[in-house]
Amino acid sequence: MELENAKVVRITKRLRFAIGYYELGMYQQTIDSLDHLDELGELGPFKLAAEMVRAEALKAQRQYQNAAVALETAARMLPAPHDQSVWLALSMCYQQAGDTERAINSLGCARGAKPSEAS
Repeated sequence: MELENAKVVRITKRLRFAIGYYELGMYQQTIDSLDHLDELGELGPFKLAAEMVRAEALKAQRQYQNAAVALETAARMLPAPHDQSVWLALSMCYQQAGDTERAINSLGCARGAKPSEAS
């Protein structure tokens, strides 16, 4: 799907705002900014970056289960082997959330021992 130039400008501007908030330690503003980004509709290739930033902000707030949702979305967008670091981060989120079974499954995906759809 090809995005029109004006929409790309709006998406990148809002994504930069979200990243700026994250860098300042303003994690709730990061998430709020990303929620407004979702109002623009289909994000195309920017969806991956948005989900990764969302996951980092949620992890900083210790909302590991919500961070895991964002990381799983991101991991499924990447082809193997480029998805391995995201599956590893997902495994750590599940571990922090107390979901040992999903943590192990995600770690298996990160190590290449399981297909990515297995998590």
